[in-house]
Amino acid sequence: MKRKTLFIILATLVLSLTSCAMSTDEIATYLTSINSSYQNGAYEQAQTEIEKLNKSTKNMTEEQKRRIYIVQKKTIQAQKLKAAKAHSDRIEYATQKSGEINNALNDAQSLCDQKMYYEASQTLDKIATDYKLPPTEQKKFDEEKTTAENGIKSVKITDALKNVETIYNGGDYDKATEELSKIDTSNLTDAQSQKYQSLQTNIANAKAAAEKAAAEAKAKAKIDISMAKSKVIGTSGYPYASLLAENDEKWYFAPTDEPDANVRDSGGH
Repeated sequence: MKRKTLFIILATLVLSLTSCAMSTDEIATYLTSINSSYQNGAYEQAQTEIEKLNKSTKNMTEEQKRRIYIVQKKTIQAQKLKAAKAHSDRIEYATQKSGEINNALNDAQSLCDQKMYYEASQTLDKIATDYKLPPTEQKKFDEEKTTAENGIKSVKITDALKNVETIYNGGDYDKATEELSKIDTSNLTDAQSQKYQSLQTNIANAKAAAEKAAAEAKAKAKIDISMAKSKVIGTSGYPYASLLAENDEKWYFAPTDEPDANVRDSGGH
């Protein structure tokens, strides 16, 4: 109820201010509202009200002006005290917890130095949960967090390169190419970059060699089959079989008269 009443009073006073014709009683009421805001700890509200009131001082007495100055001064002092208290609390907390925080940060740094990045990240997550970090410790925390995250990314890239190499050694060049294309190359170390380029070149060469070998084998198979076909149903006077049908690179024969030994030994299908 008090808050509602205060709100109504403030609304009325604001309207009065806009008219720039405040009476002495209105000014007195407004000063009471300002003081009430101050006493209740609403310092920002009190300061805002004071600034509005300062814009209309035409009908103020010297005593009223003095009262505005006093309230304004108290408001500013209260704000400073509030800020100082908050700062004092932070300093007290930092003093009490700095040893624990620094020990935990040192543990995380040690894990990063040992390339145990996953463990370091878990340690840092616990620090962020357990403590409110002061500025200096926050800076160190951010540095270690970045190191851990970059380390984890590097480990994942190394594992991905090993996986590509395994697939490549297994002869599945298309799959190796697909997996290699998934790797983020924006932050590779020199060693990883060399490995990536080496795999890329080796896979491309292997694919080209495999395609060439397959083409040559296919061409040779056609020649061999054509020769075998010629011998089986060939031009000698004693054909071994007659061609019934052919599909792709396959021929289907039916046996005929018994051939001589040369035709039988020809190696035809």
